[in-house]
Amino acid sequence: MTITLFQYKPLSGLPSASPFCVKLETYLRMAEIEHTVSILKGRSASPTGKAPYIEEDGRLLTDSGLIINYLEQTKGHPVDGRLTLAERAESLALQRLLEEHLYWVIVYMRWVDPGTRADWRPYLADLIGAPKVLIPLIARQTERGLMKALRTQGIGLHTPDVIWRIGVSDVQALAHWLGNRPWGFGETPTVFDACLYAFVGTIIRTPWNNPLKAATLKHGNLVSHFDRMVARYFPDFAG
Repeated sequence: MTITLFQYKPLSGLPSASPFCVKLETYLRMAEIEHTVSILKGRSASPTGKAPYIEEDGRLLTDSGLIINYLEQTKGHPVDGRLTLAERAESLALQRLLEEHLYWVIVYMRWVDPGTRADWRPYLADLIGAPKVLIPLIARQTERGLMKALRTQGIGLHTPDVIWRIGVSDVQALAHWLGNRPWGFGETPTVFDACLYAFVGTIIRTPWNNPLKAATLKHGNLVSHFDRMVARYFPDFAG
């Protein structure tokens, strides 16, 4: 039965505003799993209140990583099946770097950094469908909530200069690890490549400039990897 993927709308030349949504849609295309995409308007109706999530046979499944693990197990491991256990462990560790550490610098970059405010507030208005007169209030509440989350995580306790340096060091580590390889593990893309594509794209395909974007663009191997993933899986988002 066809899977329905629920995710946020495209943004800045990416199939979704959320890197986790991009990762999951990329995986579905990589695995050639039949699916349809439903764009969310407002709050997610998933059990966790977050996106992405999928509906399969009337059942809702949440969390991009858990969904991919489920699909790999039930669809015959179409993407990561050829990896050794050691490679799978390495892939998981790298994904955790992207999703549990670099992600928080991206949150700061997109939603909290004062330099981005003029760009993301119009998108927020379109995303949630609220009257424009309410957007400044909603935006301030969003900023406060995210800044609280950043402080709880730890990154938000630092100055902006330190936050940028943390993100840049993550990007440098990923670039050095990837080296001259076209894909993370072997001759074909894996789940790691879907994750790397999603997060690098979230950084470099933004309408504003910042130290993290500038540093990422200097790593030609990361940019080339992103371009290869676009050409292979999202030609409709090329250019």
